[in-house]
Amino acid sequence: MDYESIAKKILQRVGGKENVISLVHCMTRLRFTLKDESIVDDEAVKKTKGVMGIMKKAGQYQIIIGNDVANVYAELNKLGNFSNEVPKKAPQNKEKQNVFSMLMDTISGIMAPVIPAIIGAAMIKVLLTLLPMIGVLSTKGDTYNLLSVMGDGAFFFMPVLIAISASKKFGTNMYYAASIALIMLHPNFISFMNSANDAKETVKFLKFIPVTYASYAYSVIPIILAVWSLKYVERLVDKITPVVTKNFLKPMLVVLIEAPIALIILGPLGAICGNVLSTVVYTIHDKLGFIAIGLVAGVYPFVVMAGMHHAFTPIKLGMIASTGFENFICIGELCSNMAQGAASLAVAVKSKNKDFKQIAGSSAFSALFAGITEPALYGVTLRLKRPMLGACIGAAAGGLFGGFFQMKCFGIATPAIVTIVQYVEKGKPQSLLFAALTILLTIVVAFIATMIIGFEDVVDDDDELDMLETESKEEVKVMENAIDIASPAEGKAISLSEVADATFAQEILGKGAAIVPENGVIYAPFDGKVDVMFETGHAVGLVGENGVELLVHIGIDTVNLEGKYFSPKKAAGDVVKKGDVLIEFDIEKIKEAGYDVTTPVIVSNTDQYAIVEKTATGEVTKESNLIKVQ
Repeated sequence: MDYESIAKKILQRVGGKENVISLVHCMTRLRFTLKDESIVDDEAVKKTKGVMGIMKKAGQYQIIIGNDVANVYAELNKLGNFSNEVPKKAPQNKEKQNVFSMLMDTISGIMAPVIPAIIGAAMIKVLLTLLPMIGVLSTKGDTYNLLSVMGDGAFFFMPVLIAISASKKFGTNMYYAASIALIMLHPNFISFMNSANDAKETVKFLKFIPVTYASYAYSVIPIILAVWSLKYVERLVDKITPVVTKNFLKPMLVVLIEAPIALIILGPLGAICGNVLSTVVYTIHDKLGFIAIGLVAGVYPFVVMAGMHHAFTPIKLGMIASTGFENFICIGELCSNMAQGAASLAVAVKSKNKDFKQIAGSSAFSALFAGITEPALYGVTLRLKRPMLGACIGAAAGGLFGGFFQMKCFGIATPAIVTIVQYVEKGKPQSLLFAALTILLTIVVAFIATMIIGFEDVVDDDDELDMLETESKEEVKVMENAIDIASPAEGKAISLSEVADATFAQEILGKGAAIVPENGVIYAPFDGKVDVMFETGHAVGLVGENGVELLVHIGIDTVNLEGKYFSPKKAAGDVVKKGDVLIEFDIEKIKEAGYDVTTPVIVSNTDQYAIVEKTATGEVTKESNLIKVQ
């Protein structure tokens, strides 16, 4: 797979380097934080070879890649050297959400980066079950005890991992956040709180403020609330601390203020919230029994699509910590994942498209043996629609069967075939049989249902798109007469290759030219209309009556000025005539702020023309022809 080519196309189709605030990736997705999602060509992104789908969630533009995500991410970073930190000022999310949706999005976004650590620890727990069963490892030896510590470490100190992830989510200091989590897990704190609870006494801070007893090991919500409050404590302390004492006084005050807030108010509150949420979920299970498991299994793919599946992790962890097992959500999740893999396998068998057969086959393997279902869900079943129904039918059947025979999960590992031993109950060898039958039934039903329901075989959209991008000049739209595009600014014309920004210099966004402006005015280079006027006023997108789409970008990285020194004179949708003033800007102030004012002029729909070339050199005015397209 050509990762470099995929990265270039993705970057171009999300609006270029200047539209990206930050970029991170999880196990299957690129997670962009963009300045303006409205300029992204969603359909083009979806059709990019290597892309399995997109999601817009929690302020992120997520592109599902699958198992190759790390390779694509590496190539994207070569192009943009993107930050993986949460920006100080995140873009406003215009989509209105209710409180519940916001809470689920927050928990899910924080849990997602922590999942690999949980999986690693859980797989060790699986070994602790499997190896003694086959006689390889004694449960009384030192090796077993050491492996037990390795497998339990990430779970016991879960608040520390969550604190690190939450600090990035909320934009606060990572080390303060981790310190608060460590205070909550300090052995002495746990010991004297347990002693007081056993003696039915209340611990009091400053002799009169009661500290409510709560256990924070394995917990999630308490530390999320604590880190959320930490950002406000940091701001307060930063304001009241004199500059000369800030290096030593600020850290002390942050901890002295935040730790009591966490231990006295938010920690107990979070524990209560977690217990309430867990009680609601398992009350449903108690009322409906095994039917509830079948329902959860059937609808679980849509929970994943909503990005809420990680929000259930703290509930599962809490149940395992308190009872030693979980017998509701984990079973539904297992059946759903197996069904996605089976449905994708059916598509791989039945599809006549060679490339898509390979995609479906690898997606099936990923779901069945690695427990990663995004490639199957977004790249196969959801894309073809009808296989999704087959997967839901298989998942529901498996969930009903597993629930009826009271399957139990004893660890949070990747829910795949290879981790079936996490469903084995000690002293009950028949539990392995029920787990195996549940998985087998799910796979068989989902596979057969998908084969019967069928699907409309895929036509490789990406190949069609690539044809548009690589087709010969004879097949490209060629005009009888060349179109001349006037210079939108007065100054010196230079080639794009001379622009000090790789996105423009490498023509990732399209071909064109650049102007080193002499004054702060941008003119309409042809008759047409304003397609996009950026809120910051640093760029404008135009569509000419002749069909040419043009991007005029004033300066390099000037979006960081957030509109300062720019004054747009037109708005999106306005009809313009050649020579009309579009934007005025204070060129001297922008230079004083340290920004390069070189202005790229890009033909955005370059792929529709056989020729796009710069025709001007040296000094140009608004009457000079800058670019020719044909």
